[in-house]
Amino acid sequence: MGCSSSSDPGQPLPVAHFLVKEAESVDVAPVAQSGDVSSADGPKLSADALSRREPPTSTPDMLPAVRCDPSASDSALAGQFINGVSLPGYDHFAEEEPEWKWEKEASEWRSYPLHDCIELERYWKAFRSAGDGSANLAKLSLLKNEVIVDLARMTTRVGDGRPRRIQRSVKAADWLNNAFFVDAFKDALGKAGIDMDSSAEDMFDFRYVQDFRAVRDDGRKSSRGGQEYSLPFGWKRFAVNVRGAYDGGDNSWLREDENGWAVAYHGTSKEGLPGILSSGFRVGARQKFADAVGSGVYCTPTIQVAQHYSKPSLLRGHSVQIVLQLRVKPEFIRPVTDPKVTDFERKYWVINDPAHIRAYGVLIRELPLAEWIPPEIMVYGRDHPGLKQMLDDLAEEIRQQQHVLRQAFCIEG
Repeated sequence: MGCSSSSDPGQPLPVAHFLVKEAESVDVAPVAQSGDVSSADGPKLSADALSRREPPTSTPDMLPAVRCDPSASDSALAGQFINGVSLPGYDHFAEEEPEWKWEKEASEWRSYPLHDCIELERYWKAFRSAGDGSANLAKLSLLKNEVIVDLARMTTRVGDGRPRRIQRSVKAADWLNNAFFVDAFKDALGKAGIDMDSSAEDMFDFRYVQDFRAVRDDGRKSSRGGQEYSLPFGWKRFAVNVRGAYDGGDNSWLREDENGWAVAYHGTSKEGLPGILSSGFRVGARQKFADAVGSGVYCTPTIQVAQHYSKPSLLRGHSVQIVLQLRVKPEFIRPVTDPKVTDFERKYWVINDPAHIRAYGVLIRELPLAEWIPPEIMVYGRDHPGLKQMLDDLAEEIRQQQHVLRQAFCIEG
């Protein structure tokens, strides 16, 4: 949340230490449907919450359900299993994306999360490439359950449960796809004079991209590290690889329960992002609440606050905001509680030691500059005389951005 603390480069934190692989479980209901998908750990994933997509642009691949013999052992079916060791790869930058669904009840379909769709797609390609259909079964984990998928009959089964129908469809990727994200990230690094010497797929784990842009908050609460966890509704999250990068390879800080670190957010810009990624956070000079909570890095448990510190900027014809998703060590959170300050400021957390704050996700959304409210307005009010010049400058920037966007629209049109 780039507020009164600085996010300038300082204490060393290699890029590899920022890059995270962990995806958050979704604890919210989808926009238009409800109902939980049970998992081995209980009802953690809301049905279809990760994949709020438009109707598929192609006809789903689906065959009628055929009951498998539940008494047949894995060894008896071994000749029909696809070799999971030599599966074809998956192109994270393809212009089309697969979507896989399972039938919860008759004609009531639920989408699998992206990482499950990718695994199903790899098995599907292996099945189709074989041609003769002799190997048609896939043993894999879906929705945190061990299942057997019959790709010839398009069914899935958990243990001795009844087979459920599955279906596959394909749709075109939208503008905020993996390729756009990587191009924007490289552009930001290049402008900061930082070379990206690793491949994008080494740095980011595109299996765990999560799209919350069409997910609606249904009011349900969850927590991480004993603190309430607010999902980034309206944003798209890109996971990066940090698994094994801290604490001698101990990944317990990424746990999705009371024993993990708490989740927080930090607003930044495309110009400020490279410095944070390459060198980490640094305690800055501007420390409004230092007397009460000490100097430190400012963040917030709510993205609605953090986004005010991310001024939208143009990237390839889109006005976008960038917010970092963080994990912070719970026992070192110093909340601002001064009753004399605004409600907005009482949503700040201060982390005194930058070692107790770790960025592990990059969030992006589209927002016109005209709809952005600077944090100074949230704290001092729009009528504060000291903000007049800033607001005049912002109004001019808005006019310039609208002119650029109109020109881009006319060219595309």
